Amino acid sequence: MQTSAPLYYLKRVVGADNQSMLPSPRTSEPSPNELLCEAPAGVDRLELMRWRTRSWQALVSSLACFVMVIVAGRITAQSLVDASELSIERFALTRPMGDTAEASVDATLSMPRLSFGAALRGTQLILKYGESPVGTLTAGNWIPLGYGGEVKLTLAGLISVTHYDAFKHLAAHMILHDNLTLGLRGGLTLGVPPIPLPVGAALVREVALRGAAGLGLHITYFSFRDGLPEEFPERIAPLPLMLEIEVEVHNPSSFDFSPLGQLQLGIASESGLRFAMVRTNGEVDLPPGLSQLHLRGELVVADEDLPAFGPMMGDYIQGREIPLQNVFLSSTEPLYHKALGGIPLKAKLPGLKGGNRSRIFERVLLRINPAANAWELARHGDLHDEALVIATNPLNVSLSFYAMDVDFFYEGKWVGDVRIPSLPTPIWMAPYEANFMPDVRFPVRLSAPTGTLFTMLERMLVPGGSIYVDMQLNLTFAAGNQIYSMPHSDYGVEVKLHL
Repeated sequence: MQTSAPLYYLKRVVGADNQSMLPSPRTSEPSPNELLCEAPAGVDRLELMRWRTRSWQALVSSLACFVMVIVAGRITAQSLVDASELSIERFALTRPMGDTAEASVDATLSMPRLSFGAALRGTQLILKYGESPVGTLTAGNWIPLGYGGEVKLTLAGLISVTHYDAFKHLAAHMILHDNLTLGLRGGLTLGVPPIPLPVGAALVREVALRGAAGLGLHITYFSFRDGLPEEFPERIAPLPLMLEIEVEVHNPSSFDFSPLGQLQLGIASESGLRFAMVRTNGEVDLPPGLSQLHLRGELVVADEDLPAFGPMMGDYIQGREIPLQNVFLSSTEPLYHKALGGIPLKAKLPGLKGGNRSRIFERVLLRINPAANAWELARHGDLHDEALVIATNPLNVSLSFYAMDVDFFYEGKWVGDVRIPSLPTPIWMAPYEANFMPDVRFPVRLSAPTGTLFTMLERMLVPGGSIYVDMQLNLTFAAGNQIYSMPHSDYGVEVKLHL
């Protein structure tokens, strides 16, 4: 039988003379345990056992060191996060899809200087407004942080809205105020050499962002016009009036919405009198800075609000600025529809250009009856005459006049009136029609002291003579599919005799 490797090695050590001390050759197969303990040929068994012990000790030590390094790495990473400041310059939401949107956050991270390079490997943050969670932001892009200092970075990922009440309050605060605070809670995954694996750190921050401050709405164009049959294919005449509005929007905030969807807004006076429903021409974006919105829709005034709307229309024609309140009603993007609904925006509607100089009544041609007037003057009564008028329509809409009340003032004093509670035939005027003389003789009553009446007549009787009066009017007219009663003032209207 061939001598095994350990037995052969012992023979060499103790010599041939001491072979009697060696164990007798095996007469059976070794046990599995004995085979495991045997060293390979030419290898010292004791040295092998020592090597195995040292190997286990080295493995345990390495594992302990690795754990210590991981713990030290986490402490280092957390210390870096705690000592860093985060500011957000731009928070962009794109491609909204239901309750989610793609997010891109441009930020500046101010952190301590490092003697090694680091990287942000990913993050999942809970966004909070006040004490309420709004949603989550998950960003998995790898961001090199270099050796610290001031680092410009972009977090790109997916934002998911989980609490719409908080999201709605956040959106309202963002749109209406100059600044807001957004809470960030969650974990960051940092790569910190010499650790080959990423380590985690917790982020708890309140980050200040710029708000939109009401979006600084500036109406640059506002016009009424008659509605067209193709715009209302299922309605019969008379059709509603259409509004066309162009608005400059100034967004100074940190937020960028692309797209915001097609928007629908209700337009109301500052007191809450709603008179129009308008939409944007397709989907719109709301980027930082200046942008333009083109709105169109129909003039819709509730019947109970018509008495209050007439004076507002009169202010517009007179060129007076009208404070407005625009209310978000809807968006075609469900994410923003839920968030923006009901948020009011302030704006000022500029009065009609030239409104303080434009007149509805350009000239009055007074037809007197000398014999009847002489009799009335002798009795110190009122003079009753007739007048023709030359009028202008200052609006880009068709007007049909049904009734009018006019008071005349000469040199600041009331001197007469016209009272027509109902015209036999409505007076129709085309949009922007000028120098229009209706075929109507208006009954005029002149009531003033005799001296004043003589002065007025004397000045009109000279060749080419005329006087100038101020007129306070209340006009009842139809525009579109509604009837309005509107106060109006015309100043410096020329009155001449028409003999």
